[in-house]
Amino acid sequence: MNNIFEAVEVKGKLVARNLSTGKIAPKGEIRDIQIRNAFRENMHLIVDPVSGRISKISKSTKGAASTPSKESFANVLDKRNPEVMFTNLRNLTKMVGKGLQPSLVVTGMAGMGKTHIVKETLAELGLRESFEFVHFKGRATAAGLYITLYENSDKIVVLDDCDSVFKDDDAVNILKGALDSYDTRKISYITSRELKDSYQNPVPRQFEFTGRVIFISNLEQAKIDDAIKSRSFVQDISMSTEQVFQRMEQLIEKIEPTIKKENKMAALTIMKKLHSKYSGVEVNIRSLIKAARICQMKFDNPEEMIAEQIIVE
Repeated sequence: MNNIFEAVEVKGKLVARNLSTGKIAPKGEIRDIQIRNAFRENMHLIVDPVSGRISKISKSTKGAASTPSKESFANVLDKRNPEVMFTNLRNLTKMVGKGLQPSLVVTGMAGMGKTHIVKETLAELGLRESFEFVHFKGRATAAGLYITLYENSDKIVVLDDCDSVFKDDDAVNILKGALDSYDTRKISYITSRELKDSYQNPVPRQFEFTGRVIFISNLEQAKIDDAIKSRSFVQDISMSTEQVFQRMEQLIEKIEPTIKKENKMAALTIMKKLHSKYSGVEVNIRSLIKAARICQMKFDNPEEMIAEQIIVE
């Protein structure tokens, strides 16, 4: 059988390798969480050639499907309507916005509008950026994180793509203090070098944080510190290629409203065709926007032009 895969580590990343051909499964064919679970449980993965459904099988059965005592929740996620996924993200963001939960960690693939939905939801609650919530994007050091939380100790702090903090033990410990659900959350940072805020005023070595934190990352959930996840709500926006295309269809009216729907649908059709024909097609909302803009111009060769913009090899 050529539809059985094993979870293996290649260049520090877990992937699914076909047992018959030795080839790596294309991105999106098998979910990352399914690969991680199979690796942890020492199981193989079998892909149904008709439905595309993925099941775990014992390595000793040589292709005979095992009968697990419990269903993996990953199978539920794999079939979930993307609209439900993003509705959950809005609802969890509302809970942070209303002060019912101190923190939220949003993970998953890039280019699907995670940041837009978080900021839009906070705005719908009447919260103003730079007043009730602040948005920071990019690299963050432990000292920089501490100062940022101090300066915004009573606000909602949205940390977007600040993945460097997870590689710094000091930064992780600062976040742990900020994300605790205790009534009083005190954060400390003891250093021989005096820290100063944006106005060059000294920053105390300890302060009380009464705000909330929303962390948005393109990292896989497995790479987020467990202690941070345990203190937070977590929403993973990881989808199969089929789910991404489904999400695009759901948003076709809202995406690029100045572009005619017929041109956006043409762009989506071309993207599906390219994905079935080539490897390396970036299937996300950003790619759809690029494709739609090209289709709007009515060029003679839109397929080739779109391919150049959204295929990465």
